[in-house]
Amino acid sequence: MSADIEVEGLKQLIRKLEQAGTSVSDLKQAFNRINNIVVYEAKNLAPKVSGALAGSIRAANSKNKSLIRAGGAKIPYALPIHWGWPRRNIAPSLFMTTAIDNKRDTVRQQFELELKRIVDKLNH
Repeated sequence: MSADIEVEGLKQLIRKLEQAGTSVSDLKQAFNRINNIVVYEAKNLAPKVSGALAGSIRAANSKNKSLIRAGGAKIPYALPIHWGWPRRNIAPSLFMTTAIDNKRDTVRQQFELELKRIVDKLNH
């Protein structure tokens, strides 16, 4: 299970930043800092019985995209817990999408800060 926030024109921006000399590691670090905002919120919102679901929430970063994932082979119930499963009387918790909605403005501000940080580094 994953959730994402899409930024229009991001791939083109990344390409231009790389052409200007930005390193891939700088971009990955920027996405990691941005992701941590939503990861922390999602972990707080995830239903907790054993804590395994919340513990499975993690960021997956690359130079041009950022994903937040929950669940996995050992925690296959992440999707039904998030989206619900009416036949099994599991109500949707929507912890991932709520985390994104709650932190959308903060993520936008952090994205702008990260871009400024990268451009400032290029200018020095």
